[in-house]
Amino acid sequence: MTQMSNAALVAKFKYLRHLLFLMSNVQILFKNNDFLAVNKSAGKSVHNCEDTDNLLSTIETEMGISLLFPVHRLDKETSGIQLIALNKDCARDLADEFQGRRVEKIYTGIIRGQLSVCEGVWNSPLTDRAEGRRNPEGIVRDRVSCETKFQVLKFNRYFSLCKFVLITGRQHQIRKHTALAKHPLIGDSRYGDLKYNRMIQDRYQTRRMFLHCSFLKIKGQTIECPAPADFDKFLF
Repeated sequence: MTQMSNAALVAKFKYLRHLLFLMSNVQILFKNNDFLAVNKSAGKSVHNCEDTDNLLSTIETEMGISLLFPVHRLDKETSGIQLIALNKDCARDLADEFQGRRVEKIYTGIIRGQLSVCEGVWNSPLTDRAEGRRNPEGIVRDRVSCETKFQVLKFNRYFSLCKFVLITGRQHQIRKHTALAKHPLIGDSRYGDLKYNRMIQDRYQTRRMFLHCSFLKIKGQTIECPAPADFDKFLF
């Protein structure tokens, strides 16, 4: 039997590794030679060094890609579209798109209760850092302009399914704005009511925060990722 050449072995190894990645819990939404978009699961950090099971480590291991550059970063608690550049030039290019506010980002979230209006804009200034439930806005001197558009898609007596469009991109912006509106995201342990969250966890058997990045458009490329099925349990 003829021995397989080194090149063939390498090719086969890469193919098998790619198959393993496709069977992993990381779903590829889009990929080209410069960047990829994956569906990050809730509870998985993007690149926290203290979390050995972070998203970048998983992709590096299962796809064999040694250099990855997250262009933006979803909160650990948030699921949905995460962009990752595959080279420095692309990372710089895409980062410029975000900083220039040329990226369209839409999130889907479930908040507590019913809003008084079906759509509108929240524009309370916020700090660009993590805060807490006692003062989501942060110290006055550190606050910067913020804008979040919201639209109620569906609701019942207890919950509202909303679409959020980020005009600015401050840290925890949607989480803070919903908390300031007195309708925090379901499962938000930082800005929501802890007693209420524990009740939701027990009643609905879930520990996630219900915020999901469902749509992203950058440099003409549209990427979509519908909210997971567990969102439905609150509205049906």
